[in-house]
Amino acid sequence: MKKLILLLFATALFAACQQNYSRTGPEVDLVKGLFDDYHEGNWDSWMSKYADTAKIHHNLPDGKGISPAAQKDNFIALLEPLSSYKFDDDIWFEQVVTDEGETWVNVWGEWHGVIAANNKEMVIPVHLTAQVVNGMIVEEHTYYDTAGLVAELTAIAEASASATEASEEDDNDGSE
Repeated sequence: MKKLILLLFATALFAACQQNYSRTGPEVDLVKGLFDDYHEGNWDSWMSKYADTAKIHHNLPDGKGISPAAQKDNFIALLEPLSSYKFDDDIWFEQVVTDEGETWVNVWGEWHGVIAANNKEMVIPVHLTAQVVNGMIVEEHTYYDTAGLVAELTAIAEASASATEASEEDDNDGSE
């Protein structure tokens, strides 16, 4: 009897310590679909995965967040100077149910983008966590460092501006 009580106690303790993690399920599929839509540039489908009141926090510490529509516009502007972009195939998805009963899907991966102007590949580690309620994303926090990409694009823009300025000076010198 003593062994049975210890076994039941150990089983209960083990069950109580278990976290609710999963790599599969409808919430994970929803977020995987979000990434598929991003890869394909299918922004209408991408937007349909968010609740109307969803807030997206991409590197935003202020806690206010922005709308999915505003984030879509940010993505389109960021992707415009690229000839290609994608996430690695070994992207990691994990669903967690918190002690409060909230369902979050965590994502870890590396984003690769090629700048069209110089063919340089940029690699950026990304972490995303999205809260899913009733099959819709209601909140999303994503962290990534675009400093290298921004520096490359700035250097390209500055070089282009210098070349244009030099060309205009040459045109002015030749016409006098």
